[in-house]
Amino acid sequence: MLCRILSHLEFLVGCDTQNPPRTLSASHPIICYCADLLKSCGCTIVIKDYGEGCINLLATRGKSRTIVNCHLDTVPADPTWILDPFSLVVQDDRAIGLGACDIKGAAASILTAAQETQGPLAILLTTDEEAGRSRCVRTFLSASIPYDHAVVAEPTSVCAVTEHRGLATFKLVFHGTPAHSSIANSKGQSAVHIATDWCAQALALTRSSPFDDICFNIGMVNGGTKPNVIASSATVVFGMRPPPGMDFDQPIRALKSLINESIDYTWTPRFSAPSLESAAGVENLITQYGLASGGAVDFWTEASLFNEAGIATIVLGPGSIDQAHTADEFVPLADLEKSCSVYSRIFSETSSSMYSNHSPAMTKGIHLQ
Repeated sequence: MLCRILSHLEFLVGCDTQNPPRTLSASHPIICYCADLLKSCGCTIVIKDYGEGCINLLATRGKSRTIVNCHLDTVPADPTWILDPFSLVVQDDRAIGLGACDIKGAAASILTAAQETQGPLAILLTTDEEAGRSRCVRTFLSASIPYDHAVVAEPTSVCAVTEHRGLATFKLVFHGTPAHSSIANSKGQSAVHIATDWCAQALALTRSSPFDDICFNIGMVNGGTKPNVIASSATVVFGMRPPPGMDFDQPIRALKSLINESIDYTWTPRFSAPSLESAAGVENLITQYGLASGGAVDFWTEASLFNEAGIATIVLGPGSIDQAHTADEFVPLADLEKSCSVYSRIFSETSSSMYSNHSPAMTKGIHLQ
């Protein structure tokens, strides 16, 4: 089993699916490879190309009521990589390569599980999780989806995670009045000064109750042109990750209240997605497949989108989040084997034995065909 997993992983890692740039298409080698392999396993394949690197590959065999989702795109390779990020290296009981942990290791395990089973399955492979607006999953879920459960592959050390934080990011642009810096204290209004004042207040606010648990982060501050010119514009890009059960409205109002009414600014939401909260039915899923339970995690996944659509969802995959997005990232070989065994159990389940008392979750939209 491990040899087969590593063979798939070697090919997947060798495929450049860095995101950005959003250049993947339906004819990309990684899409063709997965489609051909899954078709050889008796799957019906539906590929949708939505443009801008957003590809959905849906593979079905029989009538499974659990769908397994995995993204194939990766973050760009960090310049501090020592090894070739696109060549899989196996050493010290680990597989090293770009995306090996996040999350091509899971994809290789899923492909292997499909080969080694004959039961019903549903697999959704996507390509825009790392740098997009989850267009692939959101579009898929806009259709009528006949699934009761979903397993979303992300690095959880092969533990079933049922809760994680939400995610929202914003761009805040402050507008000032340009002038010579010699009159900074009497005339003019520096957008950079306004931005840095707001950043300091925002950090103080989010380090105190009741907002000290939203994982607030200022990712970028940019503005001005020269030291002797009062800046006319400054941009702050920031994000927050509220814990399960907390919505975004309260911290957003509090952060906006820090801006003086006389200040000219533009507040633009960039990305927003709910937290994952444990749903009815996930415990049955964990018990049915004999999964180890994991605690709530701080990172966000597209599992929350499945859950929001009425599909009881868990997050499960090989590797640790500590390795995701790092240079020379790796996934333990033992995790690859363990996750393949889990996916194999899912693909070996008969639709009637687990779901006789369940009705399919349905969402509004046009059926993806």
